[in-house]
Amino acid sequence: MSHDPCIVIIYSTFGDGHVQAAKAIRQTLASRGVKRIHMIDLLAEAHPYWNALSRFTYLKSTVYFPKLYGWSYRVTNRANPDPKLSRLFHSIGKRKMKQVIEELRPDAVIHTFPYLAMSEMCGEKGIGIPTFTVLTDYVLHSRWVHPHTDRYFVATEQLKQALTDAGIGENRIAVSGIPIRNAFGKPMDKQALSAKYGLNPENRYVLISAGAYGVLSDVRKMVQGVLENTGFHVLLVCGKNRKLLQEMQTAYEGENRIRVMGFVEQMEELMAVSSCLLTKAGGITLTEALSASLPVIVYRPLPGQEEGNADVLRSQSALYTAHDLAELKERLRQLEHESGRRRMERAMKAVYRPNAAESIVADVLMIMEQYSYRKRKYAVPAERQAAHAHGYY
Repeated sequence: MSHDPCIVIIYSTFGDGHVQAAKAIRQTLASRGVKRIHMIDLLAEAHPYWNALSRFTYLKSTVYFPKLYGWSYRVTNRANPDPKLSRLFHSIGKRKMKQVIEELRPDAVIHTFPYLAMSEMCGEKGIGIPTFTVLTDYVLHSRWVHPHTDRYFVATEQLKQALTDAGIGENRIAVSGIPIRNAFGKPMDKQALSAKYGLNPENRYVLISAGAYGVLSDVRKMVQGVLENTGFHVLLVCGKNRKLLQEMQTAYEGENRIRVMGFVEQMEELMAVSSCLLTKAGGITLTEALSASLPVIVYRPLPGQEEGNADVLRSQSALYTAHDLAELKERLRQLEHESGRRRMERAMKAVYRPNAAESIVADVLMIMEQYSYRKRKYAVPAERQAAHAHGYY
């Protein structure tokens, strides 16, 4: 890097995955010597009340009205979206984005959520700031697509093909994988972690993750399915849902085959001591499991991007889905056998792309340097600008 760059990362708290991807990129940028990194929840800062209402609606609809949420996802995911509607959607937060540009003078803007106000402004005003979009799912939604994004970072070749089919040039798409925190790439001492959490290393554990906000449905049915039909013990993570935490602690008080926890920051540690994971099909969570080669069952995948994520990885034998309790019992029994777990582990290793954050950051810094070089090369000297202003040229 030839100067002290400033990089802005645009994220959203609609689910925890977009935040975690942004943090992974920030962590890697910092390790490369970038000091001025600003993470901005654009909608929250531009329209706080609208953001709060939208988040509440999103979280509740995924729990209580999943089919309605899936319908809205499909309706808005058009192969050829209306240009006017797309411009309207991507104009959300544009005034705030303009303020950010004026105050911070960023050298690059990275999106981990499809509010692409920066890309929209580049198209309208010809702003010379490189913009990047990091897709955090294994399937494409048309909201991620914008003609003025310089580079896309995607999880798979299949997703790259979907973007090219949507009109994005191949040279603007990098198959990087999905960025996750570097803690997931480090070796883990299972014995030491078992001692830390007070677990018996001889037991086999199913890790049930209700998501960061504790919105996984039918948690109690899943726990009962494990306890009544397998020899697994259960590690239940309820996330930030205090009501769910209290209910589960009360329901399973005195049951020595289950450990109930709230929000856990070091999920990589629980994954390391577990034999399989029962979870939602968020792109980040699935990528974290892939990095650990931890067999996954997605129970009743949410219609929309989560169902799409599950379908993509299931087609490559990298996870199981279960749409009812009978199917869940069968999948659990398959993963009780070491041979079943080993088959899925091999498939997961074949799918997983390690070091995604490092790959993304390397590309961002390279393209940012190219922009900077072109600016220096074609810049008009100050004395020439003054002469032009006085009519000498």
